[in-house]
Amino acid sequence: MSKKGESVVIWPVYIDSTKTRAIGRMVPKGLAVDSPSIDEIYEACRELNYNPVLEISKKMPAQWWEKPGRVLVAKKAKKLDMLKSVSKLIQKKRLQRKH
Repeated sequence: MSKKGESVVIWPVYIDSTKTRAIGRMVPKGLAVDSPSIDEIYEACRELNYNPVLEISKKMPAQWWEKPGRVLVAKKAKKLDMLKSVSKLIQKKRLQRKH
């Protein structure tokens, strides 16, 4: 997954409902997840067969003071479509845990 264009970076802020679009959220608020953990994102990507690679020590350049980590995945569709799929799966798993 080293060649540019073959992988997609997923930062937690991209699907975080507590963040604004100006800060970095990329999915619509209705699809976003409340404070997603990097582990939730990794597991969702694994279940979706995105071949994830977890990078815990990485910091998002725009938010260098935070250390949320990131997940690299193989590009299988448009980035936004992949983010929506990950977010929906995390929402589904959280609902299942409640019941």
